Amino acid sequence: PQERLEAASKGLQVHVVGLSIHHCSVEVREKLAIPEPDWNTASMEICASGIVPEAAVLSTCNRFEVYYAATDPRAAMAHVTTYLAERSGLPVSVLRKNLFMLSGGDAVWHVMRVAGGLDSLIVGEGQILSQVRQCYMHSVEEDGCGGKVLSRLLNRALAAGKRVRSETAIAKGSVSI
Repeated sequence: PQERLEAASKGLQVHVVGLSIHHCSVEVREKLAIPEPDWNTASMEICASGIVPEAAVLSTCNRFEVYYAATDPRAAMAHVTTYLAERSGLPVSVLRKNLFMLSGGDAVWHVMRVAGGLDSLIVGEGQILSQVRQCYMHSVEEDGCGGKVLSRLLNRALAAGKRVRSETAIAKGSVSI
């Protein structure tokens, strides 16, 4: 899937930077959290310099992620990390200890796992699919900073998440910690 995404938009490669319950403390997650009505504002701020042409924010109680597409992975990662440090008030050194950073196929697989409910505190919980849908919807709005690559990525992730729920029993059984 990554090759098709790259071909779709002139060499843009998909990346994700974020943190979750698996990797960092509540205190750090709280400092990076962005309320849903502000997801597009944050995305536009990330895209404002032109280093990152496409960005979409997903911020929930258990995760914070920025999906983005860029041609220069190093410059883009540095830009997004600096933005997050400035926004949160956390030093870059603290962020780097807590963030995960994935590129290319790894980023694609990650969003598929998230949408499918495989990367949740409670495997199979259904709320994350709705949250990924909101991320997609925000990214394609007029004031969003999505674009062809992220639009296709998030749309495919939604389809994969729906398919996981319809073809497996992942959502059956225990739904609490």
